[in-house]
Amino acid sequence: MTQPVSYVEINGPDLPRSAAFLSAGFGWEPQPFSAADYLVAPHGDAPGVDTGLMASSDGQPRCIPVIRVPDLTTALAAVTAHGGALVVAPFTLPGIGSRCYVTDPTGVLIGLHHYDVDDGRVDAGGGGGP
Repeated sequence: MTQPVSYVEINGPDLPRSAAFLSAGFGWEPQPFSAADYLVAPHGDAPGVDTGLMASSDGQPRCIPVIRVPDLTTALAAVTAHGGALVVAPFTLPGIGSRCYVTDPTGVLIGLHHYDVDDGRVDAGGGGGP
């Protein structure tokens, strides 16, 4: 089964500046989601995926594709079996799901996300975003 990119994160050294640029240049409406320093620009009715904006922890700009997976443990086993590596251990986003970050064999950073709603633990009609 194909597991497509369902979300994109943009990390930058200056969150307010990036958010202002994307708002002015492309009409995005970033809003706080799960934390004041994690913004989400929903795609609304337009084609595309929601985008998370956050300050980069190391100050380096990057864009991270996030893949929705049915089970993080199974996905991590596939990553390591095919030459990838875990770089940020799984963590919980309360009421949303769990996430981790891996690299492919060439070092490309990829997010993996499992949503609680996929397990029936949250109302499918609520929320959105990552």
